[in-house]
Amino acid sequence: MSTERIRRVDPAVLAVCGGVFSALLALFPLNFSIISFLLTYFAALPLYFVGLSWGLSRLILAGLIAIGIFTMGAGIHASLVFILTTFVPTLLIVFRVQKGDPAGYIVSWVTGLSIVMFLGVTFILSAQSINIMDVLQSWFSLFADESKFKGMSNQIIILLPGLSSISWIMMCLVNASLAARLVVRAQLTQRPYPLPEDTQLYEHWDIVLAFSLLLILTEVPLFAFMGKNMALMSCIPIFLGGLKVAYAWLEQFDNPKLWMIVVVFMSIFLVWPGIIIVMFGVLEPTLHLRQRWTANKKFDE
Repeated sequence: MSTERIRRVDPAVLAVCGGVFSALLALFPLNFSIISFLLTYFAALPLYFVGLSWGLSRLILAGLIAIGIFTMGAGIHASLVFILTTFVPTLLIVFRVQKGDPAGYIVSWVTGLSIVMFLGVTFILSAQSINIMDVLQSWFSLFADESKFKGMSNQIIILLPGLSSISWIMMCLVNASLAARLVVRAQLTQRPYPLPEDTQLYEHWDIVLAFSLLLILTEVPLFAFMGKNMALMSCIPIFLGGLKVAYAWLEQFDNPKLWMIVVVFMSIFLVWPGIIIVMFGVLEPTLHLRQRWTANKKFDE
């Protein structure tokens, strides 16, 4: 459908279509093929497109349609998961975009949401005297039938909420970013994307990381469990801040963007580059490394 045809259609009708499409993608049966994975991965994309194009009111309409269809197809409990993991972050991101937040700030909002949801679920389960580790063990056992995974389960099971949250955060950001590009291409918004200020980030996530480490040092099992997973989740905005610091240092060389791509890929496939980048992000709010290296570069010139 061309841009002009989209503009001629009632936004309410498009919102309903977006909600239906989102629910159908989310209900697509998972058979661990690449097609089923991609379809379910982008289930929130129609909701983001509606919200970024026509605002929160149309997004709520599309979300209610999607929730209703998903409830009929998967049940109430699955629908609650859909609301928390798909609809709520979409509402948050679209709301913050309308408030004028740059993309980098939205990363912190979504990370904060994931931490709040993790702590909320943890406290609810603890208040009901439910053993969280037993719940995680039963969940992990669904994917650990093979013997090679069973040996790893005890090592990574305690980090499963944090690892899952990182994957979920990235999924939200990828869907929102792709939807923003589609909305701009369809000329349904006045805000270009990306803008130079979209690289701005909330700093001081090092405080959250330090608090998480203090929880780990208490050696209380529940506090240590929360601290380890909060530390993992807080590393996302810290890592992005560290990348900005690394880019400031790489600007002294030719083709800094090419070197930046190399650094990102190394951080994904190797552990130590990622640790160094996170260390840069932790030190930046205090030492202001970017300003120092930028000032040194200008002085050398």
